[in-house]
Amino acid sequence: MSFDSGKKLGLTASILYLTVPIATVALYVIFIFSLFSSVTTLTGRSTATPLFSPFAFSFGILWAAIIALGLLGLVSLILFIISMYQLSHYYNEPGIFKNVIYSLIVSIVGGVALIITMIAVFLVSLTSSIGRTSSTAPTFGVFIIALIAIVVVALVVGIASALLNKRAFNLLSAKSGVNSFDTAGLLLLIGVIIPIVSWIGWIFAAIGFNQLKPKPLENQTIYSTAPPSPTQVKFCPNCGASNNITSIYCKNCGQPLQ
Repeated sequence: MSFDSGKKLGLTASILYLTVPIATVALYVIFIFSLFSSVTTLTGRSTATPLFSPFAFSFGILWAAIIALGLLGLVSLILFIISMYQLSHYYNEPGIFKNVIYSLIVSIVGGVALIITMIAVFLVSLTSSIGRTSSTAPTFGVFIIALIAIVVVALVVGIASALLNKRAFNLLSAKSGVNSFDTAGLLLLIGVIIPIVSWIGWIFAAIGFNQLKPKPLENQTIYSTAPPSPTQVKFCPNCGASNNITSIYCKNCGQPLQ
């Protein structure tokens, strides 16, 4: 049960990871197009009826859709964690699940650190701008340094988290014999720098989960309790007792067997 469930949950999580970015981009494209249609209609530059109603995609609807996609992403993460937990038990490799959990912990701690960094940047920028009305150069310099710090923190967190997920995928690949997981882990690591590569990595993860097969049964010795067939015995001409086909003397009377 753990294998079938882990395989299905992993495949579902991978498909959701592929769907959420596409849905997010499509949502923003439709919203921008709707907003553009609304602006051109209000300014009188377009006499044609807009393809989308000006109020069809209000900011409230946009944020509701973003929250829904965020929840869908959270569901994807939960399904992925459960899948790796079940597969780690099936293959008797705790490292599969542990590395995924470590990756989650790094992401949470790193996210908190990133938020603290951003708040610190805001406070430093605010305090440095107080009393400076004639020159904005110092404030701009502080902003650039703070921006670099934020980018560095985000990269460090992303790389550490991706490395742990890569280790989990590598262990799963070694235990299952499915090489697609190795490729998925590598692409997820590269995706920290190039996000589209991470999306491709989940394609390989989905392929890997789909290719998973149960472990082959170990060879077992089968003992037969059926009596030997007549062709496998030799009968004694003296007493009629049955003997092994390779016997030279009767086990019952000791006479030579012909």
